[in-house]
Amino acid sequence: MTTIDPKFIISENLLEKCLSFAKSSVNTSSDKYASRNQFDVEKIVKDIRVGKIGEEGVYEKVSVLYPELSKPDHQIYSKKDKSWSSDLIDEPSGIHIAVKSQDIGSAISFGESWVFQYGNGGKYDCDTGVFKTVDPKHYVAFVGVNIPKRVGTLRAIVKIQWLHDKKLFKEMKKQSLRGNKVAVYYEDLEKYKNELWQL
Repeated sequence: MTTIDPKFIISENLLEKCLSFAKSSVNTSSDKYASRNQFDVEKIVKDIRVGKIGEEGVYEKVSVLYPELSKPDHQIYSKKDKSWSSDLIDEPSGIHIAVKSQDIGSAISFGESWVFQYGNGGKYDCDTGVFKTVDPKHYVAFVGVNIPKRVGTLRAIVKIQWLHDKKLFKEMKKQSLRGNKVAVYYEDLEKYKNELWQL
């Protein structure tokens, strides 16, 4: 994996495609965000767009290694048909890759980090593949997205079990988000710089 350039270009076409997806899907996701105490529709659209840009970047890089990797899904689902399964799947190998993305503004405000739904209590949803049942073939890709500079960067692709083993899920720095969310911080990942590309 380290032989692949981790940077990818965010073209105008990709930006528009992901923005269109975000605007179309925000209405079917509003209940989920409201249950997390998130009500700012403009911010939700930005978050969805950043997430989809990250998926596209990871697909661009990893599909070189796994040609049958599933493409990012741009279909808009009704609430009842939504699935929170891994973002990218390679059926032949059984590899699942969840993609976590952060935009540059958030990185400046809170440090380079990626958020997981811990679901501490019945009110909140949970990244079940991360905190309930952990498959040894499940990975997470961490992506930094800089829309003003039109560039994204893959920061790491690691096994979810490895994150648990290294105890890298930490409290959120933002007090109001503690309890139902945890984060992985790049400053912690960096301590294991020789282990950040595990595919």
